[in-house]
Amino acid sequence: MKNYLQRKLLGMLPLLFLVSAAAFALVRLIPGDAATAYLNAMNAPITEAALHKVQKDLGLDKPVVVQYGIWLKQALSLDFGLSYMTKRPVIDELMLGFYYTAVLTGSAVVWIIVFSLPLGIMAGRRPGSFMDQFIRAMTFLGSSIPSFWLGFLLVEFFSLRLKLLPVQGAGTLKNILLPSITLACSYLAMYTKMLRGGIVEHSGGTYVLYARARGLKRRTILWRHILPNALNPVLTSLGLSLGSMLSGAVIVENVFAWPGMGRVIVRAVAGRDYPVIQGYILVIAAVYIMLNLGVDILCAMLNPRIFTEEET
Repeated sequence: MKNYLQRKLLGMLPLLFLVSAAAFALVRLIPGDAATAYLNAMNAPITEAALHKVQKDLGLDKPVVVQYGIWLKQALSLDFGLSYMTKRPVIDELMLGFYYTAVLTGSAVVWIIVFSLPLGIMAGRRPGSFMDQFIRAMTFLGSSIPSFWLGFLLVEFFSLRLKLLPVQGAGTLKNILLPSITLACSYLAMYTKMLRGGIVEHSGGTYVLYARARGLKRRTILWRHILPNALNPVLTSLGLSLGSMLSGAVIVENVFAWPGMGRVIVRAVAGRDYPVIQGYILVIAAVYIMLNLGVDILCAMLNPRIFTEEET
């Protein structure tokens, strides 16, 4: 296991380097100019002298390669520079937004586990039954609804009509219910279908026939033999989805005015705030990689043969 983790961690370094280079290059392809956006935000007149001064103050007058070298050296010590717009350290802004995004994503994962696990098991144990068809229809509907549209529907019904839940904010437990449900809905449908398919597939395995021949109960076979194997692809996909949820919560956070990284990056893109955009991409990439590493370890714990196959 130690060699397995070492190889995974070493493989992260070149990947993060490529991500940092791509992030630095791509943000400069965004239409518009950071100096012009900065002057517009300050309501200052845009003149040649003003543009030259802002570019010098922000370090944009140096060659791009030099700018990248300076930024990469700082980033290695988790110093992503100062925000052009707020003049605050980028890492502080990102970590504050990341906290709220992580809370939102974690709450969505709770919804996914609470509902997709029992629904997937109920549908997979009796394929073709009324319950199976009903769950499949509901998951198809859930995966077809765009998250922004679902968010507006929930706000209209629970906030504006019933007045049960707040429209925006992040101060109480009530604030997180609607955005977390909105974020979880499409993923919940996907994992219910995936778990159902895995249970149906593994139920016909040879090891299941042997377990039945030994006289094991159906519930024991399900929980000890079928479910651990059916969960492996689900957990692997969940690792990918966690990164997607963190980076893709932009729409949900803006619908519900949730103060997460989504709102931070929207403001940064609008203001051509290069340090914030670059730091955001690098942080999301690092979190994405670490989540996948954690899921790989969890899958290997459920199926120790993975470590053996990696070693050979």
